[in-house]
Amino acid sequence: MLEKNIDTVVLGCTHYPFVIPLIERVVGENVRVIDPAPSVARQAKRLLEAAGTKSLSQRRASVRFFTSGDVESMKSMLPVLLGETGDVELAVWKTDTEVF
Repeated sequence: MLEKNIDTVVLGCTHYPFVIPLIERVVGENVRVIDPAPSVARQAKRLLEAAGTKSLSQRRASVRFFTSGDVESMKSMLPVLLGETGDVELAVWKTDTEVF
């Protein structure tokens, strides 16, 4: 991509924001890096509010963490990646549409 003189990279994975500084170092200061995650979060909030859910400021949301990988590894990475701690559950595909 860099050999083609790209000017913009749009991130398309939920994991990429964790490595934005690395991506910026690799592509250089002349390439703009766009992270759509904040826009996606704002849209999710609008949709939840339109559906009649309470504002997050009015109630405490519960957070559940799932991984399809190693549970203990994910648990140890939560503080590093998200500044959070909590239990992590193994996500197991039971059908094409359900994950438990």
